[in-house]
Amino acid sequence: LCYNLDPEDAKALISEGEWLLAEDELVAREGQEQRFLYMIVSGAVELSKKDEKGKHQNIANLGTGDTFGEVAFLRGHIASATSETRGLCILWRMNHDQLLEFISSHGSLAGQLCLNLAGLLASRLLKENTVVSKVKMDLEEAILNLRSASEEDNLKTTALKELQNKVESLNHATRIKREKQSNRSKFNAISMTSLAVACLSVAGLFSLYNSYDHEAPVKVTELTEELESMKKNESFYLELKKNLEAENLELVQINNKIDQSIDTVSEELQEYKELLSQRNWDYDSLNSELFQVQEELAALISLEEEAQAEEIVTEVNPADLYIPLIPQKFIDEIKEWTQSNSTLAFPCEVKVLNEAVTLSDLTLIANIEVNVGEQIVVTRFHPVSEEYVVARQGNNDTFMASVHINNTNVMEVLALKYVNHMRETGKDVSNPFSSIRFSQIDQNFSED
Repeated sequence: LCYNLDPEDAKALISEGEWLLAEDELVAREGQEQRFLYMIVSGAVELSKKDEKGKHQNIANLGTGDTFGEVAFLRGHIASATSETRGLCILWRMNHDQLLEFISSHGSLAGQLCLNLAGLLASRLLKENTVVSKVKMDLEEAILNLRSASEEDNLKTTALKELQNKVESLNHATRIKREKQSNRSKFNAISMTSLAVACLSVAGLFSLYNSYDHEAPVKVTELTEELESMKKNESFYLELKKNLEAENLELVQINNKIDQSIDTVSEELQEYKELLSQRNWDYDSLNSELFQVQEELAALISLEEEAQAEEIVTEVNPADLYIPLIPQKFIDEIKEWTQSNSTLAFPCEVKVLNEAVTLSDLTLIANIEVNVGEQIVVTRFHPVSEEYVVARQGNNDTFMASVHINNTNVMEVLALKYVNHMRETGKDVSNPFSSIRFSQIDQNFSED
């Protein structure tokens, strides 16, 4: 059963089955339900089938390493023979459902297991053919012996009848001569000769009778009965051979179907592997492009931060520098709130304040310019730096850009949502963006 299987696969197959300890017990009865494939670990098992008279005929004696129950296991779940243990036996068995479950989890072993089962049935069929051939030879030998005995008995019977006829002829001749010579007081030479011949004939008759085998008719009767029994056994074994050949053919067909199923599954598995490999390659490519874009964005952010850190003297209108004086703590509270309430905070419409914003697609080929004072939609804070937000055009995610928070009124919009949410939860929070606006220049003078 485990032929041509790796040790690990054989152990896995054995672990799926069950172990039994039986002593002179009936394992399966012919014609009844039987769903297990059995293997003899130690001990002996006798297989038998009923003949036309209902008498059990022994068809096989199995020992350690042999298997039985293959036919019922694979077809019909009805035992084709009666199996009984002889003495103490250790058996291993597996039912049909356990085998299917094992094959589903070890698909590569399905073909080899079916070949092994087919090999077991073929070996069993070869043994049965040998038994049938031996029975035929025994029948032919018995028939020849019967014919020889019959011919010998016929020869003896014919010789005995001829001898009896000769004795009767001699007796008749002797009686006639005795009547003619009844008046004589002495026997002549002819009478003496006739009497001697008669005595010799009678002696020969008795010797021939004693040499005749009186038990021959009884032996003929016994041999005839044995011949009839052998003929019935021959019919039984021929029918058994026919059934085994039909079952073996069906197993071969099942094995071919399993091979076709394995080939189909293997082809589908190969297609899925190729598709998965292509998907993995696409995923790696996108990750590589995303990483490159993130590096470029981080470099741009770093350059912008460095530029902002430099003291650049520009001529601006002091009136344009009026901004609300917002505590940094309040800004941090808003950012922390958006992390736990992103669905409440985003998306939100904001206004472009200082510089025009350029929205691009993923290929960075097509661009859309959003001028100062126009609206864009912010979807979240940038994952690299919270000083930037990710913006898009309306509900379209095709064109997007990373925008500095100071170039929009996003913090003012988020502050309004944050304050409203806090008040709904019973907390009174003031909004610094709603207070009087002070000049940044005035703030600088006041700090000095």
